[in-house]
Amino acid sequence: MIQHFPSESSAWPLAEAQPNRGRENQAVATISRHLRSESGQARTSSMDWLSTSIVHDLRNPLGTVFAGAEMLMQLDPASTQGKRLAANIYRAAGRMRELLADLAGASRGNKSTFEICEIRDVITAASQAALPATESQGVQISNDVPSALEIPVQRSRLERVFFNLITNALEAMPHGGEIRIGARKAENRVLIEVEDTGPGIPRAIRDRLFEPFVTAGKDHGLGLGLALSRQTVLDHGGDMWAEHARGARFVISLPLCRD
Repeated sequence: MIQHFPSESSAWPLAEAQPNRGRENQAVATISRHLRSESGQARTSSMDWLSTSIVHDLRNPLGTVFAGAEMLMQLDPASTQGKRLAANIYRAAGRMRELLADLAGASRGNKSTFEICEIRDVITAASQAALPATESQGVQISNDVPSALEIPVQRSRLERVFFNLITNALEAMPHGGEIRIGARKAENRVLIEVEDTGPGIPRAIRDRLFEPFVTAGKDHGLGLGLALSRQTVLDHGGDMWAEHARGARFVISLPLCRD
């Protein structure tokens, strides 16, 4: 049996031609998505490699600093000041270890676990990490957060939020001042206020305060602290903003329970 096909000059029925074009367009779209996906995966792979490299290269020298500070503390230095400096180095190295652990976990796709914490304890830990600077600059931190105010948080990440806010305030008050931290419940959320007695937020950056690489008046600032801090708060289901005040005032809103 001889099967006859249409000649090149013949046109296929419209009902048959359109599905073919649709399948071709769909194939092109699929290939494009695949290429974009491969490009995105390449970028992600590059970031994973960078994170792993940073963790690997910093772990050994950090271990040396950590062990050295621990030995200095055990040797019982003659002066109280020497012992305090050793303790400060030890705490700082410990915080760097936590940062590297978080970075290593993120590169492997691990997420920090949430735990029920008293907000006052989280803020106290952040304040103690900044203690050397507060003492040398004559800055007082007033932690007026009520006890037994508990919320689910990724503790190490939230500590860094308050540490960033405290260090920002310290940079704005090199000759002394006060940092006041308070908290209150508002319906199903907790509002935490961090306010300092410094000169306030520069007018030039008020509208772009939480954008990456926005900074003013800092010799070595990268302009990432507030952007990263707000992202951490957003990851907790909350938000963070600045309010008008004589100094700088930041408000953090966090849910009392996880959905």
